[in-house]
Order: sequence, then structure tokens, then C-alpha cells
Amino acid sequence: MTLTHTTKPLSRNRLAAGALAALGAASAIPIPLAQFDFAGFFNAFNIDSGDSPGALLVIAAVGGILTTAVVVLTFTGAVLTLTGARSARMILITAALAGLVTAMPLWIPAGVVIGAAALILGNSPNAHDEPLRRNLLATSGVSTSITRQGKT
Repeated sequence: MTLTHTTKPLSRNRLAAGALAALGAASAIPIPLAQFDFAGFFNAFNIDSGDSPGALLVIAAVGGILTTAVVVLTFTGAVLTLTGARSARMILITAALAGLVTAMPLWIPAGVVIGAAALILGNSPNAHDEPLRRNLLATSGVSTSITRQGKT
């Protein structure tokens, strides 16, 4: 896999997207900690799992591992955003959606912030080193002149 990046100076949109992605990742750090605490790995928040079945504790532990991976993926997306890599937007979108799978109700605020970072990065004029007004439909030979009745 080749990571291509821009050599242009850091734009405001890339800086804002990188900051939002880092904020979203940092705000999501307590989620896997709570999942690990519920599973009984360590006592970070004094969460007592009570008489929960063993299968639920295993599910919480697996969720904590997956959510930790998503947080690391989000930090990776933030770094790639600041370096100007083309894959940064896709990584941020993947992280926002994967977080919803691993920790649905708790991930929504972090996912919204990470999704906003991906949106800002996608709306950047130099997000993919293409002109701002590119031809998205790849049409050619289209005339925009107005024809009036009786004139061509």
C-alpha cells in the first residue's frame, strides 16, 4: 500500500479536521476503559459487574479490545489528516462507523465529532489535489448557451 500525501502547506481545513479527529479519539478513550472495567480486567471506574454471566463479561472484554482498536485507528486518521494523506478521510469514516458497531450508545458523541472531521476534510479544496470545480460527471461537449425561440 502506498500512502500519497500532499506537499502543500497545512491548510485550515486539514488542521481543523485533524484537531476534530484527535478530539473525537481522545473523548472516546474512557469507553474501552469502562468496557474493560465491567469485564473485570482492572478497576478504573469502580464498575461492579455483579452477577453478570460469564458470556456477558467476555462480550464486554471483546468490545473493549475492538473499541481500543477503533480509537487507535482514529488517532491514525488524525495523524494522516495532518500529513495530507489521501486515505485519511476514508480512515476517519471507517473509524466513526466501526465505533458505532463496537460501542453504540457511548460512541455517538465521538462518532459525530470524527464524522465532522471527515466531512471537513472532504470539503477541503485541496483534499485530493484536484481543482475546486472539477467535472464530476466527466461530460464533454456540453453547451451552456441559451437558445431562444427562433434563434439558435
